Amino acid sequence: MTGRQLPPIELRPRDLTRWKKSDTGVDYVHVFKSPEPGPTVMTVALTHGNEFCGAEALHWALDLGLRPACGTWIVAFANVKAYQSFKAEVPLDSRFVDRDMNRVWRDDWIDGEGTHEAIRAGELRPFVRQADCLLDIHSTSFANRPFFVGRNLPRVRAFAEKLVYPPSMLLQNGSFDGKVMVEYGAFGEAHAQQTALVVECGAHFLKATVMVAKHTLIAFLEATGMLEPEVARRLKPAVPPAETGVYTIESVHIAKHEDLKFLAPYEGFEEVAAGTIIAMDGPDPVVAPFDRCTILFPKAQPRQGRELVTLGKRID
Repeated sequence: MTGRQLPPIELRPRDLTRWKKSDTGVDYVHVFKSPEPGPTVMTVALTHGNEFCGAEALHWALDLGLRPACGTWIVAFANVKAYQSFKAEVPLDSRFVDRDMNRVWRDDWIDGEGTHEAIRAGELRPFVRQADCLLDIHSTSFANRPFFVGRNLPRVRAFAEKLVYPPSMLLQNGSFDGKVMVEYGAFGEAHAQQTALVVECGAHFLKATVMVAKHTLIAFLEATGMLEPEVARRLKPAVPPAETGVYTIESVHIAKHEDLKFLAPYEGFEEVAAGTIIAMDGPDPVVAPFDRCTILFPKAQPRQGRELVTLGKRID
């Protein structure tokens, strides 16, 4: 496989057992209610166990004793079992236990699969259903720009723009191989009000990625009324400038063969001309179908039966 070396491992999993038990009765899920009326918002970390920045940001916020100024704040560490399985020699293998937790968000799959991730999604589902607004904190294999991912709906794009940073966004229409959390239930309905976003904060194991996660978390809590502006200004870490752009996700290629290789060291957001062979899936080329085709989520360790690469188109 042609590819670049992963960024260095600057972070290791921390002991999260302090946050295991709560009044909710569901491990690693906490609910804080303000006496003042307001929305119900949810922040999620560790949907993928090898994406540490969200865990760091939520641990930091809980350790500070943050509480909502109004409404209800739900805090969830999603796949702690995968997180706890991390090994530095195979750092990407702790993404999940049985299957990608961010591809199981259909009720029939949650209720019928019996995988660790489906069972855990079933535990989280009542909280996800309650949320008026949800932020799912992620990271990527390589240190490319931070960006949002959300359904291609006006309210979703408007909310991302309200947060200001990151200034790039991917708009998706159920394009991935399965259902993701931010399109579950009302989040994916065109005429609903509930809004959910993924934020991709940078490379998995870099300390700089944690700063983006903290910044976005505070901006989200401020935008939803959970934090007063003066509190948010005091807590929000500085982050470096980031590239801008809005993209639609056009297709996702699922690997059919064991022999997989990229033909260039793609890390994400590269643009290629129509006809460019991006990767070889066994004997089959993965070809850019249009000009200025954007390479998204090129897998650092591609495997048969899993997503190999996502292709997008810049629209703004």
